[in-house]
Amino acid sequence: MTFLAAILAWLVSLSLTDSRVPGRDWLAGPLEQVFTRLGGGVWVYALVVAVPVVLLAAVLGWFDLWLVTFLVSLGGLVLVFGSGDQADQLKQYREYQADDETDSAYEHAVNTLGLPEGLYEGGPQQMDEALNLSIAYQLLERFFVALFWFVAFGAPGVLLVVLVRHARSVLLQMPSEASSAVSLAVQVHHAINWIPARLLTLSLALVGDFSQSFAIWLRRVRDFELVDRSLLESSLKVSLPENPDAQRPEDVLALVKRAQVLWMVVIALATIFG
Repeated sequence: MTFLAAILAWLVSLSLTDSRVPGRDWLAGPLEQVFTRLGGGVWVYALVVAVPVVLLAAVLGWFDLWLVTFLVSLGGLVLVFGSGDQADQLKQYREYQADDETDSAYEHAVNTLGLPEGLYEGGPQQMDEALNLSIAYQLLERFFVALFWFVAFGAPGVLLVVLVRHARSVLLQMPSEASSAVSLAVQVHHAINWIPARLLTLSLALVGDFSQSFAIWLRRVRDFELVDRSLLESSLKVSLPENPDAQRPEDVLALVKRAQVLWMVVIALATIFG
């Protein structure tokens, strides 16, 4: 059931666009209201993250029906995976660049490919370099983290990932009096991403330039304080055979897509022989 739900959700996501993913961010509004009314305390954060996960696990355990668990898992994964149309979005981004519409290319990359907002005085080349990491990190959070915790804990694991991610985003925008909760939210988010990020960078080594990237992976895998974005950035630079300065977002996307296929193959083998 785990592999079937995962592979179907992935295939569905490949056929979706951002405009065709209903309610992907439906938790952001309610979470913001909860933190606004109850405050940004640590106990509020703990309740917001723990209670829905426990309730979902209890409901699925009470029904104890394969079909119900499968449908909930499939729906949750589709929403978290989001659209898998990064290749089409990159094509649109290139069309804006070809037409010298730098502002439109920037806005498109921010809205669809996870490019951080900021000043890119270096023009298209600087945006491309930032986009390499943005695309990989977007897929790390959408796909690899959710898939890992789904395999570990089923649908409650997916809900946990979503709640941790949205709660962190909401708390980061709150006033400074929520600093203790913000610190906890950042640490929990880092812990949730820690294993999937290291498995992803290992996967990039296996499907990319193994000799260099695996050596770096061995040196950094046990560094708990190293944030997932920094680890992913260093891995991308050596996983592709090209010079890091010559790497294109299209190359990075192809590499990460190969890692997705590798994860699916591993899950399928674990299902068959487990």
